[in-house]
Amino acid sequence: MSQFPHDDFVKEYLPELIKDYGVANSGSKIASQTKEIDVFFQPNKKVNKEFNQLGLLRKLLDTTCLFEVYRNSVYTHQIIECLGKLADVKTSIARKNKKKNKEQEEINLWILTPTLSEKILSYFEAKKRDDWEDGIYFLAPALSTGIIVIHQLPVNEDTLWLRMLGKGKVQEKAIEELNALPNDNPYRNSVLELVSNLFTMLQLNKEKRQELTPEDQELIMKLSPIYKAKLDEVKQVGIQEGIQQGIDQGIDQGIQRGLQQEATLLIVRLLKRKIGELSPSLETTVMSLPLNILEDLGEALLDFNSIDDLTTWLNNHG
Repeated sequence: MSQFPHDDFVKEYLPELIKDYGVANSGSKIASQTKEIDVFFQPNKKVNKEFNQLGLLRKLLDTTCLFEVYRNSVYTHQIIECLGKLADVKTSIARKNKKKNKEQEEINLWILTPTLSEKILSYFEAKKRDDWEDGIYFLAPALSTGIIVIHQLPVNEDTLWLRMLGKGKVQEKAIEELNALPNDNPYRNSVLELVSNLFTMLQLNKEKRQELTPEDQELIMKLSPIYKAKLDEVKQVGIQEGIQQGIDQGIDQGIQRGLQQEATLLIVRLLKRKIGELSPSLETTVMSLPLNILEDLGEALLDFNSIDDLTTWLNNHG
């Protein structure tokens, strides 16, 4: 994971939510370009469209689309850059479809931003539509682009998953609503795990004395109870496993194993996000590391740029 936890959160959060509706790839590279798309989504036609647990987000998933998510208010040049990515993707897919004698498919761009000025909206002639919620603006039809101003969305269950990508009070309220969802909600637990990971990375940046925004400092305070609850849950799993293995030493061993497993899965996920897929042998090596070495690796991986960096580090700490 990079030193920009919110960017990494987006690239794990959206694919986790929409994976049942199609193929969602984060950090997709545009062929022969250095441009990167936050999330590139292609719908699965086999999905039952009557099934909708994602509210407004589900409405965006009927076509192949690009998601570009901004932590701060998007600027004019960034919108233009996004339009360039959309044009490149459309051209690339059109060429592939032509070779396969397939019809050109509809491809949309969704730009998510916490706030946006009226000046920029007017500059792109972005307009609301009666059949869409407040806070959603559409550019000219030929541009196939919608801008979602997250802080203008109505506060209800349908907009929860998009408001999770806001900032400040809007995001904090959405996280509270997420935590209050029933345990049988299909997305609650997996997203809470991602939220706990976000807390871990923000806290790590704080400990490394990296400057945090006031919003992030407030978010750390809000996320702390959720993180502690998640940790208690891991400990409880460890206790239960320990009891099954023996009364005297089983509890302590179970707690340790639960913590070990949670830390290992987190580190492997962060490594894959930072430097790409790991070979089976390399992943096995990481999975076998003791907890104290995993903690050191969790800090070191922020500076990794390639698989070689991980291999060198493991060789030096073997």
